[in-house]
Amino acid sequence: MTRIAILGAGNGGCAAAADLSMRGHSVALYDLPQFAQHLEPIRKRGGIEIIDEGFAQIDTVTSDVAEAMRGAKWVFNPVPAFAHEIFARTCAPYVEEGQTIVIWGKGGACLIYGKVFRDMGVMARVAIGDTNTLPYGATKMEPTLVRIEARVMELITGAFPGNLLDRVVATLRAAFPGYSIRPAESVLETILVDYNAITHPPPMICNAARIEQGDPSFCLFDETANTPAVVNLIKLVDRERMAISEALGIKAYTLEEEIYHVGWNPAGREDEGVLPLYDAIHTEKLEICEGPFKLNTRHLTEDIPHGLFTYCELGRLVGVPTPVSDAIVTIASGLLDQDFRSTGRSLEKLGFDPWWSVDRLYEYLETGQ
Repeated sequence: MTRIAILGAGNGGCAAAADLSMRGHSVALYDLPQFAQHLEPIRKRGGIEIIDEGFAQIDTVTSDVAEAMRGAKWVFNPVPAFAHEIFARTCAPYVEEGQTIVIWGKGGACLIYGKVFRDMGVMARVAIGDTNTLPYGATKMEPTLVRIEARVMELITGAFPGNLLDRVVATLRAAFPGYSIRPAESVLETILVDYNAITHPPPMICNAARIEQGDPSFCLFDETANTPAVVNLIKLVDRERMAISEALGIKAYTLEEEIYHVGWNPAGREDEGVLPLYDAIHTEKLEICEGPFKLNTRHLTEDIPHGLFTYCELGRLVGVPTPVSDAIVTIASGLLDQDFRSTGRSLEKLGFDPWWSVDRLYEYLETGQ
């Protein structure tokens, strides 16, 4: 039995706390003090139920980060990208020697943690990693009830500095036996294989009026929202991502290849090969996900400034034009009256010098120097 700290009690955090408890681990579920009221129902019931899987007792439910971090071998942080720096600063004083910290959901998070820990003088030797997505598509249906719509059975995993990648990969393989933990060539790969940044903004923008009106029948991934034209926009964003990957020397796969490779293909038969993107993206598991029913939600407020905008920034670094992605960033900023370019995860916020060569960039990513 391993002691695990889950930092963040949202959809992914609650799913992880229940799932990892069911796997026999001792879990401490933490959230920031300002969200302590969300923890109280879990504390009173003693745990969290996963629909169709059962009830899981959670050993520790707390808004005291010192209590959550104490004795934890593994620390997992499944929170929106805009909260990464907040959680890094919150947990930094309590980091213990030998811990492995993995931030789920947005590649590049380990760069944010590494910079915060360096700025705050953390001396403990820890391995910091991140994954390109969460292990689950999950929704908190009630305060103590979660639904896992799909398990993302392959996690592309990076680390900063890169020379600690083996420790991070070993942690995830131990936590999720049966999953494919794919070591990234560098943390840039986890940034560039961000399914949400590719697939969320186009249908959000193209269906803005319907979403703003709160259409109760709306599902972001069904055929009425993701029409052939919308899927083509997704494809154009994806091909810009492919061009950036090529310029960085990263072996990349198209979105339809990624969907097939990680097992989203509803047919699941080898002889069918890779489906066209329109067919690949429409699966029963995704089409049951209701909403969103407002524009001011993570599908734009996270996936634009901390996902798609970062693609544009990496394109700027290597001289690859990103006109479609740039246009989506601009339109999303206008829809929500927010400047996502000023608040987004820029090269500078990642710790990169915009004038670095690709070789110098990789030296920094591998050594942290």
